[in-house]
Amino acid sequence: MRVIWLVAVNTFKETVRNKVLYNILLVAAVVLLLAMSFGDLSVMSRVQVMSDFGLATMSLTGLLLAVFIGVGVLGSEIADKTVYGVLCKPVDRIQFIVGKFSGLLVTLVLNFLLIALIFVVAITWMVGRAPESAIFSAVFLLMVEMSIIIAAAIMWSCFTTPTLAAIFTLSFYVAGHLNDMITLSADVQENPFTKTVLVILHYVLPNLEFFNIRTQVVFGLPVADGHVMTAAVYGALYTALLLLLSSVLFARKDL
Repeated sequence: MRVIWLVAVNTFKETVRNKVLYNILLVAAVVLLLAMSFGDLSVMSRVQVMSDFGLATMSLTGLLLAVFIGVGVLGSEIADKTVYGVLCKPVDRIQFIVGKFSGLLVTLVLNFLLIALIFVVAITWMVGRAPESAIFSAVFLLMVEMSIIIAAAIMWSCFTTPTLAAIFTLSFYVAGHLNDMITLSADVQENPFTKTVLVILHYVLPNLEFFNIRTQVVFGLPVADGHVMTAAVYGALYTALLLLLSSVLFARKDL
């Protein structure tokens, strides 16, 4: 555990020094400010607009962090060969992978909490009351979703270049949100081979829409009992699976 902790701390320090992180936060701040100004122009209430924009901003922020920092952290160490200095010490490769993931996840959570604090304070200031508790559930599920994306970014980085890893991570994110469409496509396919491939993709890819409760939050709809807990367990298991695959791939990598 001490080794994982040290790798995680070093990863966190590295991401904090990364200028890309602050550019992403700047984009998030601009979007939130625009959401406040758009509230008066929308047919929806300002609270609804702020909630929608705030959750969308966190989703975009998490994706950008996973792609530009998650991919870069491991990819740059392999490219610059600084990973040799770590692995020559008593550090298992699985400890290295888990430590990298943990450091990136802490960075993501802190950024989410900062953005969430900003837009919750803004909503409270505008309407004179705290937002509904469903917003906090939505933020939590976004964190779970982005933990999957970070794990996927690390997995792709284990066996390909940073550029390809970024492309694969973006494709993985899009495909995960279109998982339900894959199921519908499989149902109408007449070709057995194509149908089998689509069914396999449906079960292999994560269903990222499972973590999306923005509609319920924005329009005040109820969230099904147990949905948040079920989604959290599903996300944790899928993340663990990706980290396991990353560890296997990284262990076989010739460094």
